[in-house]
Amino acid sequence: MMRAFPLARRRSETGFGQKGAAQYNMVMPAPFVPGRHHRLKGMTWLRTIFTLAAGLLLLALVTEAFVRLRSYGRALDHYGGQQPLKRIVMVGTPPWLSGTILDQLAREAVIYTCRNPKHPNYAAELRNPLNGEILKRIGAHYLDRQTQGMNAWIQRILFVRRVWLRHEQIIEIAARYRQPLALVRHGGFYYLISTGQTRLPGRYSARDVAPLSWLIRITGSGAKIPPPGQRFHSSRINTARQILRLLIHQPFAWQIRTVNVSNLKGRLDPLAPWITLRTIYGSQIRWGRPPGKEGFLEVPARRKIASLLAIYRQYRRIDAGRAYVDIRGDAVLVPRPAAPSAASAASLRG
Repeated sequence: MMRAFPLARRRSETGFGQKGAAQYNMVMPAPFVPGRHHRLKGMTWLRTIFTLAAGLLLLALVTEAFVRLRSYGRALDHYGGQQPLKRIVMVGTPPWLSGTILDQLAREAVIYTCRNPKHPNYAAELRNPLNGEILKRIGAHYLDRQTQGMNAWIQRILFVRRVWLRHEQIIEIAARYRQPLALVRHGGFYYLISTGQTRLPGRYSARDVAPLSWLIRITGSGAKIPPPGQRFHSSRINTARQILRLLIHQPFAWQIRTVNVSNLKGRLDPLAPWITLRTIYGSQIRWGRPPGKEGFLEVPARRKIASLLAIYRQYRRIDAGRAYVDIRGDAVLVPRPAAPSAASAASLRG
């Protein structure tokens, strides 16, 4: 029979030598350490849990997408089949553009899509909420047919989009518009010209331009009037436009009525000023040569603007109350005040 000794006694008997240490290790049970098999088994459980969670999440997403798609399809059927097109409106318009012009621009899109005998299918395409090509055609129509109606007011189409309200469908059109710069007089009528030298729609008589008195008029151009949406090809119009771009931002611009370029390059009178301005008081501003072509004969355009500004600040009138003002040289020239007649002098003496 094997006899069991206490641990302390066994250590003392062996003397803690190498042989005794070996016996000690054989007798003491080793602590439990998880092996590779146990670690793999734990990872398998974690992988299973994650897979089930991902599957449930994917199922929930698919179900939500199906519900939303079905609701969207029902909405399309409802709006496309029961809610007709109500309006075509121009949005983001500048304040200086009249409501009459905007109404005509919107009516142009209605005529092109809903009342087009060449393309009767455009009306149905416009009501179809899934059709985006018809919206592109509307934008292209304004730019391709600038000579028609009021289309020349539009310089660029920003977007054409559908807007669904509760009981109607609206087509919104946003554009960048050409800004009028002046009125060109030709043959007894006036024509609008933009800041980019493009002719704008409309032909106005002397009576019609009364509401447009805030626009400066260009006279003596002798230019051929192009169709709406096309540029003026005239050196005189280009010269007048350069001067106008210098004048329109000045505080005295409202006192200028016309820019006369009839004597450009001394065509009518070599000794007379090439360009003159007419004020609202009936007086004349002798401008001279075009900007950048003054040479050594005249002061540059910026000096001329500075002279007009100084006169305006002193007299509140750019003509200083005289019949004319000559701003071509270093010194501003004005006529002397007319001497009172003998009868008027006697009346003043009493």
